[in-house]
Amino acid sequence: MLSRRASVLASGLMPVSTVVFDLGGVVCRHQPELRLRELARRYGRTVEDVHRILYATGFIGETELGHWNAEEIVSEIGARLGRPVDRAELEPAWLASFPVDEQVLELVGRIAVRHRTAILTNNDLLLREALLGARPDFAGRFGDIVFSAAIHAVKPAAEAFRRTLSIVNAEPSETLFIDDSDSHVAGALQAGICAVRFQSARQLAAELERHGLLDGS
Repeated sequence: MLSRRASVLASGLMPVSTVVFDLGGVVCRHQPELRLRELARRYGRTVEDVHRILYATGFIGETELGHWNAEEIVSEIGARLGRPVDRAELEPAWLASFPVDEQVLELVGRIAVRHRTAILTNNDLLLREALLGARPDFAGRFGDIVFSAAIHAVKPAAEAFRRTLSIVNAEPSETLFIDDSDSHVAGALQAGICAVRFQSARQLAAELERHGLLDGS
């Protein structure tokens, strides 16, 4: 019987040492309307108001590039909503649009037995701190959790991938990137990284097995 590495080589695929996952749309289901509804409910605004104040103004894009730290984000949201905002109250609302896909997280745990795993996401520092506070188990599943706000570069820019690979200490040719966005997958491919567009946990499991990445495959 061929070894796992030999089987992968025989299939024409390069052996993978590191798997990098997107957060929203892969490890978590991305449902931005849930954040909008929760913020509107908590702070007495309409969903349309919240979207206009936080998203249409470009504020969220600025946070994703790291122009604001977590405490500054909390303060600025309060200023924009016209009322003081308590961080402990805000964080659950900020996380609302990222319910964890437990099936995907289980796959990550299986990969992490033998391979490096990481997250690369276009998101802000308040979300990062809130996520790790709410789900400390993430630290055990992922060797590195890279937010665009921390590296000051967003996908699909080549610099976002370059800086992430430097952090996770991986070569492009040895890395598999998983994302639900066609443009982000294309950006990874242009950076020399093998990339797969995520569709479902079942499809992802098949892709991981094809690359010989699941423990016991």
